[in-house]
Amino acid sequence: MAAFSYAGTTVAVGDDIADSHRSAWDQLARPGTWWTAAERLAIAARGRHRFAERATPPWLRAEPPADEHLPAEAGPVVDLVTLDAARIDRQSADGAVAALGGRGQGRSTLERGQGRSTLERGQGRYVELIGIVATVAMIDILAESVGVGPEPLPEPLPGEPSEERPDGLGDIGAHVPALDPFPFANVARALSLVPDANTLFRTVSVPAYSAPGFDRLTWDTPLSRPQVELVASRVAAMNECFY
Repeated sequence: MAAFSYAGTTVAVGDDIADSHRSAWDQLARPGTWWTAAERLAIAARGRHRFAERATPPWLRAEPPADEHLPAEAGPVVDLVTLDAARIDRQSADGAVAALGGRGQGRSTLERGQGRSTLERGQGRYVELIGIVATVAMIDILAESVGVGPEPLPEPLPGEPSEERPDGLGDIGAHVPALDPFPFANVARALSLVPDANTLFRTVSVPAYSAPGFDRLTWDTPLSRPQVELVASRVAAMNECFY
């Protein structure tokens, strides 16, 4: 069976949605800007495990399987982003950045980024991690909603992170730098510190949420524009989204 086949479900899932999921899996299997492909997939696996237990009381949750590719410092950050995102504030974000920026001292991953400060490395790894976790959660919640099992994660491809930061970053009052100025809404630049992470996230989020002519108030789609915004607002409120 082809990856991300929703043909057997009772819900009509558009080809654009399935194609976006396949594209996300292709991106996820490649080395990122701040994590290797194996590390990215280890982050995805832990996020998937935690997300599946989001309705389980904390004291009944099983520990995720051990993964040699998952840095010890990344595990608690994945858990926070997946299960307790409403608790993310400046203090918790700064703590995650510090932990991720200082991990693996003496390893070749740091040697590749000799020109990068601990703060820059931590910020980049934090943003990329969020993009991975959020993308996999979006894909998995659709599978769960239409009654299919989660798609197996892809195999990692070889290569090293580029550790590149884009030009034009500024302090816009967020927990990490972002592109400034930016031509679109803040939600579209939340991960702009790591453009590849932003691309990964928006590969899935845009076709899932947007319709052609998104700037118009009237949509010719199964859900009207007000209905879409109502569902989005309700979900955000249930998840205690501070944005």
